[in-house]
Amino acid sequence: MMVAHMKPTPTEIIAEAKILETIKLKVPSPGKFGGDNHAAIDAQIQVLEELMDINDIDEKNDNEEWSNHVTDSAREALDWMDGDSEDKPSDGWMPLIK
Repeated sequence: MMVAHMKPTPTEIIAEAKILETIKLKVPSPGKFGGDNHAAIDAQIQVLEELMDINDIDEKNDNEEWSNHVTDSAREALDWMDGDSEDKPSDGWMPLIK
């Protein structure tokens, strides 16, 4: 069972998108397992800026616009935006910053 957290405010969502943009070039891409980390971060930014929902994300995956890695990252952003996770999308990238 998922525990609901406080949803971020619109200001917090915009701030998180800006943080992701700032750290993107500091995160190696491809990643350790070959995934395109920059595309994954771009997807997170898109989710936050466009206030995408799960249907929007699944449509991009179904149309093969996004790989599974990118889709998983987009879902992490959505979970935070919806209050289903307390972890900001940028938190997951911090250990990879070079």
